[in-house]
Amino acid sequence: MTAQRKALEDHKELFGLLYETARNAGIEIIEDKINRKGGVCRHKERFLVVYDAHATLPERNRLILEAISLVNPDYIYLPPRVRMLLDKKGS
Repeated sequence: MTAQRKALEDHKELFGLLYETARNAGIEIIEDKINRKGGVCRHKERFLVVYDAHATLPERNRLILEAISLVNPDYIYLPPRVRMLLDKKGS
């Protein structure tokens, strides 16, 4: 397996983990043709992640991780890998 293919598989695996964690935390994820980078926003008490359908996996992962970082970690389960990424992001 090439390094590029391994990196893609890692991003896919991370996307699945982040997506599931975000959904369990009540974060809504919207994929659409917006021709923009996308972002994270708050609507009332809910967080939403919006990204373009053609966004790369690293960009999708970055946006979802950003949204997860805004939720109080005392009220959701964070898998160890997600917690580690949040700790890195915070330092």
